[in-house]
Amino acid sequence: MHIRNANRFETTMKIIYPGELYASKKDEIIGTLLGSCVSVCLIDVTKGIAGMNHFMLPGKISRHDILKDRMARYGITAIKHLMAEMKKLGSNKADWEAKIFGGGKILAIAGDRNTIPEDNIRVARMILEFEDIPIVKSDVGGIFTRKLLMEVKSGKVFLKKTTRDDIIEKVIHSEKEYLSRGLLVQ
Repeated sequence: MHIRNANRFETTMKIIYPGELYASKKDEIIGTLLGSCVSVCLIDVTKGIAGMNHFMLPGKISRHDILKDRMARYGITAIKHLMAEMKKLGSNKADWEAKIFGGGKILAIAGDRNTIPEDNIRVARMILEFEDIPIVKSDVGGIFTRKLLMEVKSGKVFLKKTTRDDIIEKVIHSEKEYLSRGLLVQ
């Protein structure tokens, strides 16, 4: 996680990367940049608590991997970790609403057989439905990257979609790095 001053918003900004999550009840911003990854934002507007995760893989993982995944690399664990962090801050699941972003098809792996973006979106929706957490906003799919900034206290998410080559190349580089380390599973 990277911490920086968000002068435009006159507050602190926590930037999360693939495999990370952050929840807070402070007056701050949480941000990330997505390609095929997905972010689930959980918001408790009644208490001013919110959190965001950033996962690269849906959950097609072996028993060995899921037991060692202490971070938020996989959607099936990332959402559970985020829920636990929200509860630690004093939030109740009955007060949550969710927003889902990402799943852009920007990285071609083995031609058109790459279903990671769609699988990421599907696992996020399934887990939230299973947990009875309403999805109040969703901006997923397509062929672009998404930059997200979420105000913790209000739960408002500012979204900028782009097909700019320099940003897409940055995200593709990050995703290819995961692929080369054997972290992307088909």
